[in-house]
Parts: sequence; C-alpha cells; structure tokens
Amino acid sequence: MWEGKDLGLGKLVCGGAAESCTANRTLDHLGSSIDRFANKAVVYLNGEFSEEAQIFGAFCARVTLENACAALVGRFDPFRMLYLAEFQAQAGFEYGKPSKSGFRWAGDVLADDKPPRELWNTENDLAKISRALFSAHADHVYWKPAVEAALDYLAERGASESLHELQAMDPETFTSSTKGKCAALYSTLSKGVHWDFFVSSVVMDEGTLKDSIRDCFIQVGNLGFVSHFVPTAYRSLDRTDALVAYDDFRKAFQ
Repeated sequence: MWEGKDLGLGKLVCGGAAESCTANRTLDHLGSSIDRFANKAVVYLNGEFSEEAQIFGAFCARVTLENACAALVGRFDPFRMLYLAEFQAQAGFEYGKPSKSGFRWAGDVLADDKPPRELWNTENDLAKISRALFSAHADHVYWKPAVEAALDYLAERGASESLHELQAMDPETFTSSTKGKCAALYSTLSKGVHWDFFVSSVVMDEGTLKDSIRDCFIQVGNLGFVSHFVPTAYRSLDRTDALVAYDDFRKAFQ
C-alpha cells in the first residue's frame, strides 16, 4: 500500500519555480491540494475496499482531476489563474455567492460552444474563441505539437513497460480522446461526491471506484507529462525531470 508516501503528482502537473510571486504561490497551493487528495486516492486504489473508500474515494479523485486541470489552465494561461487568485483574495469574497467569472469545468476545461468550422477565419469573433484547456484552438497551438515533441523524446529512449501509455499517444486524437475521458470521469466521480444514488444497487462498487481512480491518474499523469513539452507553459520542468516524475508516479499503481 502507498500509505503515507508522496506520489509527486503535484510536481508533475504544476512544475516548479523558486521565486515568490502570486502565480507561484497559487500553483504551489494547487500542487499541495493535488498531492493531498491524490496520495489519499491511491490508498483507496491499492488497498482493500472499505466503507471509507466508498464514501471518500470519488471525492479525492474528483478533486485531483479538477485541481490538475485548473493548474494546467493556469500554466497555459497565467492571466486566468492570476485573476482567480486575486478575485478570491478580496476582502469581500463570499463562499456562498456564485461568481460569473469563477473557475468552471464547462468553460475553463471544456469549451462552452462548438468551435468555428474554420479555426483561422478572419470573421471569427475574438470573444468567441475559447481558451479552454481542451478547446480546438488549444489543441492546435498547445497539445498536438507537445504530444509530437513528447513522442519524439520518448522514441529516443526506447520502449518501456512503465511508459506504454505515453508511447501510445496519438497527436491527432490526444485532445479529443482525453477530453472525452475526463468529461466521463468528471460525471462519474461527481455522482460519488454528491451521492445522488436513489437505489442502493447503483452505489459505487469496488470495481467502479477503483477503475475511476486509476483512469483519473492515467489521464492526469499523461496531461502533466505532455504539458512540459509546451514551450510557453509556465513553470515547465526539464524534460528529463518530467519523465522521472512521471515514471515514479506511474509505478505507484497498476
């Protein structure tokens, strides 16, 4: 069991930097949250199924997924992260008051609207061009080139059992596939968070919970590794350090 050990997922997703500033403090905070919940989730994944795991496992996995995506949004688009950090730091911030400009899964992670037919048409309205993590434009300028660069880097190192998920990535389908899997995971895990089960027969069982935690780790780990091949991403690790962080993380679960 992985009890008490650090997966290092926060570093893999958030990268690292030494200087003190709002952006780094925010990413350090998100990284700590990712570590706290991922380190607990892996115990539920690797350990015996229990009532505690059934109650809290989905919550830990969803926090891991959501915080990881938020951190990646911040590393790709620091203004969005800085805005959210400053907004929540205001004296008038209220926990119970919805914010129209707050972080949203539908909007910041998944694009609100369908992409235009032609991504680079002169008639496209800037306000309608999504900067969501999995938007069509993000796929074109961030994810596809990064996956291609990551695969080239991995090819130089040869085949490895612990890296087979990375080596199986396809630049053409990476974003759409990951988006679909993350959207399905978010929906599944949310049911365990809100506990909206009206009959006992559909309460999350061991197989569903452990598969969801494992899938969450795989998607977040892949995203974290590839993010360090985006040249403009904030706080990117050296590629060798990113690979070591990924390899250590991936060996923690089967």
